[in-house]
Amino acid sequence: MRLSREIRFSLVSPNNIGPAESKNSWAGWPSTSAVVPSLVMRCVIEGEPDVESGFLCNVSLIDELLRSIATDLLIPNPQRFPTGELMVRGICQELLKCWDHAASLVSISLATNPYLEFSINLEQAMNLTTNEDMTVQLTQQFEFSAAHRLHCSQFSDEKNRQLFGKCNNPAGHGHNYVLDVTLSNSVGNQGGAITSLEKFEATVKERVIDRLDHKHLNHDIEYFADINPTVENIAAAVFEWLDGCFGEATLERVRVYETPKTWAECTR
Repeated sequence: MRLSREIRFSLVSPNNIGPAESKNSWAGWPSTSAVVPSLVMRCVIEGEPDVESGFLCNVSLIDELLRSIATDLLIPNPQRFPTGELMVRGICQELLKCWDHAASLVSISLATNPYLEFSINLEQAMNLTTNEDMTVQLTQQFEFSAAHRLHCSQFSDEKNRQLFGKCNNPAGHGHNYVLDVTLSNSVGNQGGAITSLEKFEATVKERVIDRLDHKHLNHDIEYFADINPTVENIAAAVFEWLDGCFGEATLERVRVYETPKTWAECTR
């Protein structure tokens, strides 16, 4: 069984920190009207739930630990961690020192905005001899709009209609696709960054977004001339176009959301 718990917190001055109790757990903590970064810290644990309580772990204990890390490590001196990679690595080190529960730590992640997240596999981190070797993952979100028609030329028209329904409409139909791209690298020798975020974004824009955005995939994209442009095949295509394009950073995962209810993922 796995359990995920997250806290949301604001990088406000220590002098402005109010009571430890959050009055609105959905909002950033500590509460502030100042214009400051608001982050999300998420921890995933794994184990067997307690037979009597049904708890894998009381989430209030996770809240207390994560908030103490935010209060003691991050809020007093955010400049200590000039990049998101270094900040999540600092959180990881502190969490590994403080964790005292039968459940096992699986991962820790830090979202610096709704579209950019840094994460560490804690199971791997516990086996490292030096922090310099710690691998951090970066996930950035992009979007593009495109039309497609689900149709296989080797099938009869009737079979295509039965299999794909209204998605077989000869004129096609459109989606606002959301794309998550995940890279990994150690940050010890990278100046505190997995890769240049500017180059990362420019590469995805050039190789994927500019290629697909406002296109009819069946007609405008050579890759899909003989391949049905399902969300699964789009994810596979994006992985192929991006793999090996980020220097020392490794492409770990591509996830394409066709709708908020449907995504396909291609991993290494």
